[in-house]
Amino acid sequence: MTTPSEVYTLTTGVFPDRYQNGTQLEGPVYGAQLMFTGPDAAIEVIGNKITQYMFGSPSCNPWFAEVIENYKKAIIRTAGDLRKAPDDRVVLTGVWYHLDYNERPRFEPYVIHVISADGVVSSRRYKIEMFDYDSPGEGFVGMLALETTSPEDISQFLKKEAARITGKYTSHEPCGLKPLQGVIWFPAEDNNEDDIPIIVSKLFTARASHEQPDYDVEVFPSEAANPLRDEFSEALSEAGEKAEITPRFVSAYNAIVVDDVSGVDRKWMLRELSYSRFGVYRGELVVREPRSGPITLSELANSSTARGSWFQVRIDHDAYDPRFSAFDDDDRSGLNDFRAMLHDRRVPPASEDEPNCLLESDWYLAEGSTAAVRYMAVGPEPRLSW
Repeated sequence: MTTPSEVYTLTTGVFPDRYQNGTQLEGPVYGAQLMFTGPDAAIEVIGNKITQYMFGSPSCNPWFAEVIENYKKAIIRTAGDLRKAPDDRVVLTGVWYHLDYNERPRFEPYVIHVISADGVVSSRRYKIEMFDYDSPGEGFVGMLALETTSPEDISQFLKKEAARITGKYTSHEPCGLKPLQGVIWFPAEDNNEDDIPIIVSKLFTARASHEQPDYDVEVFPSEAANPLRDEFSEALSEAGEKAEITPRFVSAYNAIVVDDVSGVDRKWMLRELSYSRFGVYRGELVVREPRSGPITLSELANSSTARGSWFQVRIDHDAYDPRFSAFDDDDRSGLNDFRAMLHDRRVPPASEDEPNCLLESDWYLAEGSTAAVRYMAVGPEPRLSW
């Protein structure tokens, strides 16, 4: 069961009593719907009045308002078809999907709520075609019959299943976020009860675009205990609270550098540091600050306050528009350093479409190719629409 106050966010409903006439019922059957990354968003329709919500509250986001204006007739018509009574309130709930700076944002609905005048909420999966980008069957990855019947066990089991299902989507979008934030579990129509709730298994929380995602570490348990990582995490947290590089922090960092032959733990460590005020510059822990050239891409990623860089391609004499991307594991590990030594910029931008950056690399021409690439960094960065 979902309450009227919860319909503006993707929220797990309340489990009913799992007993009937003193007998424990069978575990429910659920279907998995992959969920894009983005803040919770909703469109509420009361009569012909439309209200937009983001992060659970009424929103004046201009991009969202533009989407609603473009589809206003379809939204009102669809809401009219969904109402059971003239005074029913219809809320379409999903996420605001915008992870690529070069793509237009959109509203991605997942759940339909119809709320009666007396507050009764009827909820079901969104599988209609109201927007021209709707594809009702897309992202639905099959059914799962559960053996457990405990509400707590069901939620925890489905959360782990969500982590397993989305685990293969490891690449990141240009903004630095993963494309999927979890799975929404919809009860199968042939369950024995009518009041099996929708379950939302979020693996991290999408916050405002200037913040880092808040990962739920319990969803990603390590396969084996890792004392070095545990000590580093604790030391990093302590250093953050004290706002200084502590001896314990230095010791934990050095332990991973010395012990990690494969480089896996070091890659993990640099990723953890990217969410903090601290970084690594030429082998030493430092407080992140603006950097000047000459500097490698990995040094810039690991020690500066820059969030990412622009990557530009030139074929023969034609240069394509640069694309911004947040720093990723490859950038931090030094994989691209052989072609990305950045120097202080010597000439102004060649066009209005080229970002006015402080640093740029030389053009790198691959052997046997007419295509050249270069990196640029430290300038006005693009923003997401949330």
